[in-house]
Amino acid sequence: MLVIDVLDLAGTAAFAISGALVGIKNRLDLFGIFVLAVVTASGGGLMRDVIIGDYWPAFFSQPKYLISIIISTAAICVCLKYMGKMATLIRVFDAIGLGVFTVLSAYKCMKFDMPLIGIIFTAMLTGIGGGVLRDVMVRSVPLVFRSEIYALASIIGALMFYFLYGLINLQVNIYLCVFVTFAIRMVSMYYNLNLPVIKPKSEDTGVQN
Repeated sequence: MLVIDVLDLAGTAAFAISGALVGIKNRLDLFGIFVLAVVTASGGGLMRDVIIGDYWPAFFSQPKYLISIIISTAAICVCLKYMGKMATLIRVFDAIGLGVFTVLSAYKCMKFDMPLIGIIFTAMLTGIGGGVLRDVMVRSVPLVFRSEIYALASIIGALMFYFLYGLINLQVNIYLCVFVTFAIRMVSMYYNLNLPVIKPKSEDTGVQN
């Protein structure tokens, strides 16, 4: 289906740009920037295809994904001087990729007749997996492990797609759930909405005589 193919490449490009921007922010060389772009854009999808038992993961068998990553990475490197507020750009493109990969992975899992828990878990892992690998590679605490609403947005998007599947037009369902996932992430960023953080009580570390 054309809409799925277009969104799939758009999500790949968005995650690749996110990874490239993180590489640039951390002053990596061109190879390092490209590696982060590839890992961010393909990591989640590779995990998904391994889980569902797809013989050859899509990233290995379809060159369009690598081509999309190369073009996106080159474009962001060339156009970087026209862009400001890199941290915001990283999160915007990351949110786009999160929405697209979450919903399309939920759809792919449903075609493989996975149970609901498997669908939600795999869709979430696909959405956050590449970003987690990216952040670990630059020695940063992944967004999903912080207080920010990130994985929760993916879970809501996947659940919404699952329960609306068959009730409304497939394309409308895809667009709607991608937008909802993206919107939840962006609203939480704009208003600084966070999940609760458990803080241990301060302890007296003084040495008693």
